Amino acid sequence: MNSIRRFFNKLGFLFRRNRFTAELDEEMTFHRQQAEREFVADGMTPEAARYAAMRQFGNAAQLRDRSHSVVGFKLETVVQDLRFALRQLHRSPGFAATAIVILALGIGASVAIFAFVDAALIKPLPYPQPNRLIEVTENSAQFERNPLSYPDYLDWKRMNSVFSSVDVFANTGYALKTAGGTESVPGERVSAGFFSTLGVRPALGRDFRAGEDVVGAAHVALLS
Repeated sequence: MNSIRRFFNKLGFLFRRNRFTAELDEEMTFHRQQAEREFVADGMTPEAARYAAMRQFGNAAQLRDRSHSVVGFKLETVVQDLRFALRQLHRSPGFAATAIVILALGIGASVAIFAFVDAALIKPLPYPQPNRLIEVTENSAQFERNPLSYPDYLDWKRMNSVFSSVDVFANTGYALKTAGGTESVPGERVSAGFFSTLGVRPALGRDFRAGEDVVGAAHVALLS
């Protein structure tokens, strides 16, 4: 059984080596021909250009052998490392399992952190012209980001001469009555022009209308 496995391993390596040799010869021929064309364009005869290109690239057989030795060394190193890892796994399964779990946790944490950073800092917001969206807050000596009061928002909106529109939003939660009982759902309290400022429209139905965010107006909701 081991002899058959070794035979197929050698056969597979032979096919990979032949394919690598063919690709390498094709690449070397292409670059040599390109050099010949450049020499001819500079005024050399085709014969002189061919010999000049051969001198420039050196001995083709020697370059081919050197490339094979480099690739063969890499393949051999990978096979040796794989065999060593399998032996260690068989010899110390507890240690190997611990190492695999630690690696999995580390990779999972790294992927989660990158996903968060990508969504928050790298990937643009899913709105038209996201580079024109700016969040403005109040601050004080006690708090870096103070909640904005409704009268202050009205003053900002009335005195604004910088932004094309100013709207507010606040994270909140609501108690939703369903057939199975009452459940808590997340939501946002927003001013009437919030979605217009973001540049988006509801998939179904209408957007908020002017005046629906004033005190005493009827309660209106948009569902996700």
